[in-house]
Formats: sequence, structure tokens, C-alpha cells
Amino acid sequence: MKEKLKYGVVGFSRNQFDKKTAYQLLDAIFHEIQQAHSNDGIAIEIVSGYTNSGVPKIAYELADKYGFITVGFSARQALKVRSGVYSVQKVILEGDRFGDESEAFIKYIDRLIRIGGGPQSRHETECFKMKNQGESLEGILIEREVDWYGN
Repeated sequence: MKEKLKYGVVGFSRNQFDKKTAYQLLDAIFHEIQQAHSNDGIAIEIVSGYTNSGVPKIAYELADKYGFITVGFSARQALKVRSGVYSVQKVILEGDRFGDESEAFIKYIDRLIRIGGGPQSRHETECFKMKNQGESLEGILIEREVDWYGN
């Protein structure tokens, strides 16, 4: 069985943010991931919020571009959102309402990428830092800010 490295991607799930910049930032990060693991035989999983909008949608589109495995990790509430869900290769549903999945999501992933994001993304980032307390976060936590246009 091929070894897997699981990158969680969190950020804005609604669409009122600088999507162009978010896309460029994630594209550059995914390119670096691909370069770093192109010859080591490790499969890359991109694990995000399963919805077909916001940062999760960008993450999945780029994961498809780079040939990474796509994993939708969310609460069952994702099945009811207007944008629908992204067609991922693996689905993990945990809890009923958004946020119920946060603890299991953090346990599941090895690394975390945050592109902007609201309270849930920032909470999950803090949980990831606590999970890796005492270790260097260099190389396992990437945080980038993008402009939010909503209210």
C-alpha cells in the first residue's frame, strides 16, 4: 500500500473573497508539494470541506490538475448546501452541523494549509497547532491571507 500524506485545506467557504489570489497562492503551494514528492512514491491527499464553493472548490480543482487524491471531509450539512458538493474520490462525513467534523478532521490530516477563512478555519488551525504542540510547524502549517469582500 502506497504511503499517503494528507494535506488539509481550510479557508473561506463562501465566495465573497479574492478568489484569483487564493487560486494563485494554492496553485503555487500545490506545485511545491508536487515537486517535493514527485519521486518518493508518496500519494498526496487534499482534504477539504467537500462543498463546491470557496476555497474547498479551488483546492479540489487544483488537486485534480496535479493528480492528487481528493477527499471531502465535512458534516452532513454539506449535503444540503446550495452550491452542492464537489465530486471527490473519497468522502468522510462526521456529525450533522458544520463544525462537528473539526476534531476528526484535525486528527485525520498530517499537514494544514489555511487560505484566509473565518472562525471555523481559524479554530481548526488553532486545533492543528495544539495537536502538534512542541514540534516545529515549519513545513506542516502554511497560512496565507486573502481579502474578504463579505460582511
